[in-house]
Amino acid sequence: MVGVGEKKCDSVGRWRRRPAALFLLFYILLHSIESAHGREADDRIRFIYADDPGATVILEYQLHNAPSKDYSGDEQKIASKEQPGSEYDEERHIKPYFLMPENGPRVVQYYSPWCGHCQFFKTKYIALAKETIVRLPDDQPEINFHAVSCSVYHWICMQHGVKGFPTIVAFKANSVEPHLLKEKELTAESIAETVGVQLNAPAAWGNTAESEVVEGDDEFRPIDILGASLNGLVRTRDAVYKDAALSFMHALKTGVFSKEEDGQTSGPLDSVQREVFSDWIDLLYWALPPTWILHTLINDIRNNIDSVMVSEENLLFMIEKHQDVVNGGNMKWSTQCSKAYDQAGYSCGLWSLFHIISNGVIERHRAVLGAQDQVSTKFVAQTMRNYIDHFFDCDQCREYFVEMFDTCGFDHCRRFKQPQKLPPPESWREFTLWLWEVHNDVNARLFEAELKREGGAGTSKHKLNLASWPRAEECPTCRDRSGNWDKDAVLGHLKKEYWPGGVQNFRFVVLKKKDYSKDESSSFISDLLENFLFLAISAGIVMWCTRKQYISFTGRHKKMDRDYV
Repeated sequence: MVGVGEKKCDSVGRWRRRPAALFLLFYILLHSIESAHGREADDRIRFIYADDPGATVILEYQLHNAPSKDYSGDEQKIASKEQPGSEYDEERHIKPYFLMPENGPRVVQYYSPWCGHCQFFKTKYIALAKETIVRLPDDQPEINFHAVSCSVYHWICMQHGVKGFPTIVAFKANSVEPHLLKEKELTAESIAETVGVQLNAPAAWGNTAESEVVEGDDEFRPIDILGASLNGLVRTRDAVYKDAALSFMHALKTGVFSKEEDGQTSGPLDSVQREVFSDWIDLLYWALPPTWILHTLINDIRNNIDSVMVSEENLLFMIEKHQDVVNGGNMKWSTQCSKAYDQAGYSCGLWSLFHIISNGVIERHRAVLGAQDQVSTKFVAQTMRNYIDHFFDCDQCREYFVEMFDTCGFDHCRRFKQPQKLPPPESWREFTLWLWEVHNDVNARLFEAELKREGGAGTSKHKLNLASWPRAEECPTCRDRSGNWDKDAVLGHLKKEYWPGGVQNFRFVVLKKKDYSKDESSSFISDLLENFLFLAISAGIVMWCTRKQYISFTGRHKKMDRDYV
C-alpha cells in the first residue's frame, strides 16, 4: 500500500509541475520571438533609405526583399566545392542581383549609417536619382539607383573592395565592371555618360526633383563628419565607456583589414601599418584607465600582436572572444550617443574614446616615477593621426583630420613642444585642450553645412555658440562673463565626463617612444653635452672630496698651518 501511495503522490507531483514547465517553455519561445523581432528592428535602424518615404527612388538592398537566387542553395554547393570541409556561411556568399551581369544601367552606393558624411550625401543622392530619372528620354533604358548598408552587409562591401564611405560605382547594361564615381564631380550628366545613356536637357524637366527632396526632408538632421554631438543629452559615465568600447571593437572589425578589387583579403599588414597599429594599441594600453575592462581585449591583442596582424580571421577571433565580457552582452550604442540616428553611435563612441585617451595623458603623467616613463604630447597626437590615416574608413573624416593635423591645425606644432627632461606639468594638458578644440571645430562646420542646406546666408553666431561644447547648462563655469572659455573649467568638465573616479593604479609600461620632430640631431647633441657636463661636475666633486680626505689623513693641513705662523 505504501508503495502504491508513493507512486500516486509522485504522479500527482509531476502533473502539478507540468504547468510550470509549460509556462517556462512558452516564456522561452516568446523571448526567442521577441529577440528575433529585436534583431530585425536593429537591422532596420541600420538603413537610411529603406524606411524613408521620401527615398523610394533609391532601392535599398534588404535580403528579405531580394530575389531567392541571391542566397539560393546552389551557393552552398559551390562553396563546398571551392572549400571542401568548410562550413557554409550564408552571409559570405550573398550575391545581390544588381551586381550580376543580367541588369540594365545602374548606380550603387556603398555606405555606412554611422558615417556623418553619408547622412549628408543622402539628400544629394536622392536628388540626383530623381533628376536622372525625370530627364531620361522614353527611348533610353531605365537607370536604377541602389544602396547597400555596409553595417548590415559587411561581407558584400568587403568583397567589392569598398575602402571608404560613401563609395559610388556605376555599371553599364549587362556589365559587372564597376566605374568609380567621384562624389565631388557627381552630376546627372556624369552618371549618364558613365552608364552610356542620353538625357534630356535640364530645361525640359526643371528643378522639381531637387525641390521635392528639400520639402520632404524636414525631419533629416545631419550629424557631423566625425560624430560630434549636437543636441547633447547627458550620458552616464558607464554609457560613455560602453559606447567607446563598442566603437573601438567596430573599428577593429571594419578598419584594420580591407578587401582588394578581386574581393580577396588584403593579407597581412605591411611594415608601416604594423608599426602604426602597434603604436595605437600601446597607446591605448598606456593611457586608458587601468580599471576599464576593455583592457582584457587590449592586453590580449598586445600579447598576440604578431598573430593579430597576419589575418582578419585572427583579429575577429580575438574580438569575439572578449566582446561579451567587455560589453556585457549589450551591442547597441546608447540613445544619448546616437541621438536621432541610432546608426551614428559609432562616430560618437569613437570621439568618446579619443577624449578618454586625452584625459589619460594628463592622469598618466601625474602617476609616473620619472622622465623614462613619460610620453610626449607630440607622440600621442602623431599616433592618433597615423591611426586615423591608415585605419579610419570614412574618407572625408580622414581627409579632414589628416590635412588639419599636417598643417599644424590649432597651433599644435608649437603647443606640443616639450623639453625632454622634466617638462612643466601644465604642458600635458595641451593635447586634451587641442582635441577639444578640434571637436568644436567639427561642430561649427556641421552647423555651417546645415545653414547652407537650409538656404541660409552666412553663419549664425547664435548657432555657432550652440555648436560649441560644452554648453552653458552642462558646464556653467566653462565661460566667463565675457563669453570667453575658462580652460581650467573646461579641463575639469572633460575629466568629469570622461575619466572615472577613484584611484587608478597605472601599469608601469614604457611605450616605444618615437621622436617625430625634425631636429633629432640637435636633440642628440644637446643630450650629449648635458650628459658630459653632468659627468664633469660629478668627477670634480669626487676629486675634491678625495683630496680633502687625503689631506686630513696625512696631517698635511697641520704642517701647512705651522708654516704660516
